[in-house]
Amino acid sequence: MNKYARWLSVAVAVGVAINILGMSLPFIFAPQWYLDFFGLPGGGGSLVWMRQAGLLLTFISLLYLPGGFDPNRYYWNAVFGVVARMAIGLYWLWLVYFRGETGSFLQFGFLDCGYAVFNGVLLVLFFSESDSVAKAVPLQDNKSPQ
Repeated sequence: MNKYARWLSVAVAVGVAINILGMSLPFIFAPQWYLDFFGLPGGGGSLVWMRQAGLLLTFISLLYLPGGFDPNRYYWNAVFGVVARMAIGLYWLWLVYFRGETGSFLQFGFLDCGYAVFNGVLLVLFFSESDSVAKAVPLQDNKSPQ
């Protein structure tokens, strides 16, 4: 295991904990408090749907763990974790800069984008120190025809 594998696993685990403790559980158990605390618009949406979003975020966040703990074996999970985090962060920023929504969403956008860059750098450094990416994602079948 190279030194970046340890950092990547810690970073992914912390990101999952932030998602679950900082967003999922409050969405499930105290959605109105969460909206009020961060100054977010309710948008007329049902609090039931916020609870549903909290459950989905919990399960999606847990899917990041295999790629964070074993990026050789779960290469696409690791890549998906970075791409998904960046896409979510860019969505928050898009809401503010292009849709004119409240600036309260900026904190989520910058956190997610920054964390995606951090995890992406760790992932690139991890694979740059190992040749395992070639084993994890073969470009062609090397079996000889029989």
